[in-house]
Amino acid sequence: MAQTAWVIEQLSSRHDRSLFHCGKPDLDEWLKLRASQFEKKDLARTYVALRGSESTVLGYYAISNHRVMYDALAADQAKGLPRIGIPVVLLGRLAVDTSVRRQRLGELLLVDALRKVMHIADLIGVRAVEVDAIDEEARSFYTKYGFVQLVDGRNHLFLPMQVIRKLNLPQLS
Repeated sequence: MAQTAWVIEQLSSRHDRSLFHCGKPDLDEWLKLRASQFEKKDLARTYVALRGSESTVLGYYAISNHRVMYDALAADQAKGLPRIGIPVVLLGRLAVDTSVRRQRLGELLLVDALRKVMHIADLIGVRAVEVDAIDEEARSFYTKYGFVQLVDGRNHLFLPMQVIRKLNLPQLS
């Protein structure tokens, strides 16, 4: 079977979100009903995965700036940091349509998000990527890629920039 040529681009009106179904109603609804409003109000940027030049959304993620409270950090992560809200990029949502499961699209979306975060971190202070995993399946996905648990909740996860930089991901062009 030929490898799918995925394209990831920022959400726009040309993208058809109407059929998106990842099996988690909150994630489906957010993409269909709220993502555009978050874009317009500069609350988050949503990036969608498409097959080639098609317009049907088959996966997406949303990122925004955020902060993690100092007290949520494990001792090894907090060492040497000031007792302030720690600047992070929140990976607020990441989902893949059930029709394309097991094709590593989730991994591709995560890598794309991490590349964007690396670029952002070159411009402003960013300590890590933060995730609030929606459930155990999502938690397992993120921990597989090196996210560590924060002390304030089992599904509150954190991937430090020092770890992301060691991945040697290609720079954004």
